[in-house]
This record gives sequence, structure tokens and C-alpha cells, in this order.
Amino acid sequence: MPPGMSAMGRVLTVDAQGQPTDRHLLVASDRWEDIEAFTDTVYAPLTVRPLGRERKPHSVLRAAAIGGFTLSRFSYGIAVKVSELSPESGIGIVLTTIGEPARHWSSNSRFDDTAFGESFLVDASLAEYRVEFQPDHQQINLSFQHDMLADLYGRWYGAPPDPRMWKQTVKFGGLQSSWMALLEYASRCVIDMPEEAENGPLGKHLEELLGMHLLMQWRQGMGLEHSRPVPRLAPVYVRRAEEFICAHAHEAPTLTAIAAAIGVSVRSLNRTFQEFRGYTPMDFLREKRYRAVRAALMAAPMGHTVAAVASLWGFTNLGLFAVNYKRKFGESPSQTLRRLRPR
Repeated sequence: MPPGMSAMGRVLTVDAQGQPTDRHLLVASDRWEDIEAFTDTVYAPLTVRPLGRERKPHSVLRAAAIGGFTLSRFSYGIAVKVSELSPESGIGIVLTTIGEPARHWSSNSRFDDTAFGESFLVDASLAEYRVEFQPDHQQINLSFQHDMLADLYGRWYGAPPDPRMWKQTVKFGGLQSSWMALLEYASRCVIDMPEEAENGPLGKHLEELLGMHLLMQWRQGMGLEHSRPVPRLAPVYVRRAEEFICAHAHEAPTLTAIAAAIGVSVRSLNRTFQEFRGYTPMDFLREKRYRAVRAALMAAPMGHTVAAVASLWGFTNLGLFAVNYKRKFGESPSQTLRRLRPR
């Protein structure tokens, strides 16, 4: 590992004193079913096919949160082809190679190879993507929800991006790049201050830095690197409404309650959301509630039911909830709940 990547080379494997730790270890297994259970959660439901003679994996997965990002260190231990990442998961990912080169396919005929220290960015919820790893591959990955970066873009640029931006795949980085320096800094923070990086203001700071860097890579891919748009900043009460909705989503507040909590009229709140966000406050609330339920179902311990989880987020009409859930995520709530159960 080059000297400039000392923290990144050890992240998720050592503690602040430099001692080996299993704090971040999620799975170390040669059983495909064990690996699938965790990759479905950390990344997205996907299909993996061994390449070459070796068919049995020797996989190790470690992960930790950095604000809204999930930082992971992952290898299958054999050559594999990964494809069919579920678009319903809403996941995006930037993969940084720290082992043998990886081949990233963005169509049947177009691919990019990432050598040591190079990264590849894709929104797997909107772009076609598959990747092939060599036997001694090793990846440092950052996965994120599409909605998180879409929200960040809107806050900084005042309007949603061209939808085509999310369908771009981008190869970038390199050992001397600013991105690699940022990853090294984030890795050092995770090693030295894991709790603060996950839950504290430091995590939100890192989330903003990492997110903006990725958005700028996408903007450059669209040929926007030299454009200087004048941000149309939404009124401050739009952000306050979003914060209120996030904090009270489990209560399913009414539009009137949201408007009253931040001191504006229902009409003004609705109109301003439409103008600056392109959707209504209730659209925002609905999306937060459904994604929260999905996350809760995927993390629910044995014995929990769909009804119990849904009721915690204010869903009382379970029939209507199930229909809308399947329309949004492509599977029923019970299928989500069962998917991570031991086989």
C-alpha cells in the first residue's frame, strides 16, 4: 500500500491504537447464502456468478457508516461477475480498487477498467451496470441512497439536475487525486473516531464533502464542469419543513400540522415545495415513510411481523400499504422481511 494511502489501506481493520479489530466485520465466510444476506443489506439485492475454476468464495465484508454513506471493505476471494443490482433499492455506489483491477460494464459493449487507486461511480438504481472482479480483488466502497445525493444537489444548486446525469457512469480518481486524499481523510476519521463519524456532526460534515465531490464528478461527466449556475436557494422554511418531516415521519403528520409547526400557510408551503423541489411536502413524507419501513423490515429481528413494523410508521391500512409497497420496490413487504432470514 503506497504511503499516501496508509489509513485507507487499514480502514475497518484496525482501531485508533493501530490494533486489529473485528468491530466492523460483518461476514467472513465461504457460504454463498451468508454473503448474500449481508450484501443485500449493505449494497442491494444482486446476482453473483463465479468466473474461472474456483467456485467456492472466501469472502470478507467489513462496513461502517459515515453519515448517510456506508463505507465498506469487500472481497469475494475468487473471480466473480456481479450483475442485476436491484434498481428498487435506490442505491448508488463508488467502488475504489485497492487490489487487482476490476472491469466495470455500463453496456454490453462499453467497459472501464479500474487499476489500483482508481474509482468508478454509478447510480445502480438508474444506470445499467455490472462488474467483473479478478481473484485477488479488494474494494473500498461507498454506497448511498440516490435520494440523499438528489437532495444535496437541490440544496446546493437550487433545482434538480438533468435526469440524464444519474445515468452517467464515471471513472475517476487515481493515487494522486483529490478524491483519494478525501478518502484517506475519511478513513482516518473512521479509524480514530468511529462513533463521531457514524452519528455525530463529523459524519454529516464528511457526508457533505463526499457527496459534493461525487456530484461534481457527475457534473463533469455531463460537460458542466465550467458552468457556474446561480443557485436558486429555497426559502429557509422549506428546509425546516424537511427536517420536521424527517423527525416526525413515523407519526405521519398532516400537511396542516407540518405548516403549523414551521409557521407558514399550507398554500405557501405546498407552492414553494413544488417550485423549488419539484414535488409536494406529502410526496416527500410518503417517500421517507416507505423507505423507513423497508429499512426496518430488512433489519427486523426474528419474530417481527410486517404489521408490527408498518404500524410503527403510521400505516394502518395494511392492504393498501402492501399494494403501494410492491409497486414502489418490486416485491411485497413479506418478501423483504423473509429475504434476510436464515435459510
